[in-house]
Amino acid sequence: MRISVIWAWSRWLALSDVLAYNGNEVLVYARDLENSNEINEHHTSQKYLENKAINKEIKASSKLEETLKFSNYLVIAVPSKSVISVLKEIKYIKKSDNYFFINATKWFANKKTIQQVISEYFPANRWLVSVLWPWFSKEVIDKNVSCLCSVSDNNEQALFVQALFSNNYFRLYIQNDVIWAEIYSSLKNAIAIASGIVSWLWYGINTKSSLITQWIREMAIIWKIQWAKEWTSFWLSGLWDLILTCSTDESRNFQAGFKIWKDNSAEKFLNNNQKTVEWLSVIWVIEDIIKKHNLDLPIFHSLYEIIYAKAKPTDMLKTIMQRPLANEALLYEQIKNVS
Repeated sequence: MRISVIWAWSRWLALSDVLAYNGNEVLVYARDLENSNEINEHHTSQKYLENKAINKEIKASSKLEETLKFSNYLVIAVPSKSVISVLKEIKYIKKSDNYFFINATKWFANKKTIQQVISEYFPANRWLVSVLWPWFSKEVIDKNVSCLCSVSDNNEQALFVQALFSNNYFRLYIQNDVIWAEIYSSLKNAIAIASGIVSWLWYGINTKSSLITQWIREMAIIWKIQWAKEWTSFWLSGLWDLILTCSTDESRNFQAGFKIWKDNSAEKFLNNNQKTVEWLSVIWVIEDIIKKHNLDLPIFHSLYEIIYAKAKPTDMLKTIMQRPLANEALLYEQIKNVS
């Protein structure tokens, strides 16, 4: 099968490598001509994958129109901040809704999930599945065992994408809670920021474990309000993804927490960061939910204060720890009674 992959950077090259390993013809859109030539001539991408070699059958093009002509199966794999501009380009070039979209971008664009945004720009299109994950691209290239979700409210389409990607080291599970699978897999990036901060404050595994546990409580309140399926938060796109992202400095979000700690402020990081760190929009979304429902979500609110109100990470941690003491059973009752 022919498949077009829109953008060539680390995670999307890793997905391309899986597709090529499974016998598919893959053409990747690499906006940078130098990156495109390197993929075609040397089967590497030093900018994104350092010394890792990708499948020799993967081809690259620096021209979006050429990539779109290659196949109607499109893996949309761009940073969320660029999703809308890329969708506009695709719409302008092809002037067609006849695509099978495989969304491999997590996060929010204009406070909407990526599937919602794609559906707005291609309303007649009825083929849309998301591939959501807890994994790091270098390990996928090395053929380490990885598990992901094939997410769609159309079970037939989800099964198709599950079969398309799955093999002896890469396994997909069907997931039908579309909106919340996308949201959960994004929310954990904000918690990874907090995990990076507390790690650089010289707190150890006790602190990080407490952070993750408290986050699960806060998320339980959010899913109760937003009518998510409870099990979504405890499976691959939720808890598993959270553990991965919060446990290692391989995570860009975890690294961002390091840098924020060094200045005891987010301002310098926001002004100078050049890497894709996709967590800003979700902090806005959660703060809106907190205010609307008058919720007690100290971790999410503290992140909002650090990022947008210029609060000091050290001060916010003290504020959390100095909150009134609580009964865990009563906290559980609060979750049950949220409406």
